[in-house]
Amino acid sequence: MAIATSSTSGGYENKFVNVPPDTLVCKLCIHPCRDPYLSGCCGHNFCKSCLDIAMRTDTTCPFCRINVFTTFPNKLSDREIRSLHVMCTNKESGCEWQGELNDINNHLGNSDGCQFEDVKCSNECGKELQRQYLTSHVETECPYRKVDCQYCHITGEHQFMEGEHKEQCPKLPLPCPNKCEVGSVPREDMEAHRKECPLEIVQCEYQNVGCEEWMIHKRKREHDQEKMEEHLSLTKRRLTDTQQELADTKSQLSNAVELMNALMVTLHQATGQTSPRNAAATVSVAQWWVRLTALTTMFNSGDQACPVTMNITEFTRKKEKSVTWYSNSFFTHDMGYKVCLKVCATGNGDGKGTHMSVFLYLMKGPHDDELTWPLRETFEVKVLNQISDCEHYLVTLVYDDKCKDDTAGRVIDGDRSRGWGHHKFISNEDLYKVTPTCQYLKDDCIFLQVSKL
Repeated sequence: MAIATSSTSGGYENKFVNVPPDTLVCKLCIHPCRDPYLSGCCGHNFCKSCLDIAMRTDTTCPFCRINVFTTFPNKLSDREIRSLHVMCTNKESGCEWQGELNDINNHLGNSDGCQFEDVKCSNECGKELQRQYLTSHVETECPYRKVDCQYCHITGEHQFMEGEHKEQCPKLPLPCPNKCEVGSVPREDMEAHRKECPLEIVQCEYQNVGCEEWMIHKRKREHDQEKMEEHLSLTKRRLTDTQQELADTKSQLSNAVELMNALMVTLHQATGQTSPRNAAATVSVAQWWVRLTALTTMFNSGDQACPVTMNITEFTRKKEKSVTWYSNSFFTHDMGYKVCLKVCATGNGDGKGTHMSVFLYLMKGPHDDELTWPLRETFEVKVLNQISDCEHYLVTLVYDDKCKDDTAGRVIDGDRSRGWGHHKFISNEDLYKVTPTCQYLKDDCIFLQVSKL
């Protein structure tokens, strides 16, 4: 075992309590021998490292210069040297420890050892300080120490928690900007509070009919009572204008329908003509009519086309009861494939218990006769970040030659074919994580978005 010293070769340079005997001192470095070797000619001790260096250039005895030079390890002297008493290397810093040279490493290297030893911060902040101050630094001063937010209870480095996190913590109490009697409100509730704050400045709810007054919220009822007749007059005037606009719109719509019917009669009459120009015009207008009809049908049925955003509420209950959730149907594009999204909150297949699984299901649609089968498209499925317009969790879903016919083929009977997707769509760890800039699950709700590439 190496013993602490200021040198890595030669003898021990420690501060000895008493002057070491001359017989234990190396005749080359003039320090008590480290790993002593005894000369067979003159009987002097040398450090092994000192002896090795000297004999690189001269093979005679370094002390008496005899040519026939032999040495052997001096175990007795080594024990005597290690039993010599030394002072701590940190004596000038205040340490009063004294002990055998053989014990100094335990004194210096042990975590409960010399309190005056310079050590590095265990949080790796880069600071060096005496061991006696380490605990206080690590627990109360180090900028890298781990602390808990007393409001939202997440853990992070002190400098981050007091900086970025404090600027974004959803639970941090903030003073009402209107200085109302409530005092402070959690950041995440501030928007809702301001809608009800009695001192918030709001516009009259009859602004859409012409009232332009502003007031503090608690005076809103008083304002409504004072201006009741004026509001009624404004509302009647707006109602009259709206009725006229509606009548005008109905008239325009009726004219448009008559014009469209006349156009369709003309198209039917033109189908027998052989002119390429007439034929092309007929096909173009007919396609436009079909598309308009399809869009009208889709609008009336409530179905949407990609990109589509949907939300799953009561997510915890659905997960605990292993509920399989299906979205409302939507189309991949205008006059496109009809699909829906299936979500297994507890996971499916090799993702069960560790991930949320997501699958896209084809459904029987109104445009299937005009579409190409099997489906060959690429989609993006996102879990939306609810506190920032970035860091959304994105997975690509590709319908290619790897898809089986019952997942990409046309649906003839029933509502759904077999789904195509990912058993390991998003891990529970990623789904539940909360950072200052990202939160997927909020208020027990997640938002999903499906887009076609």
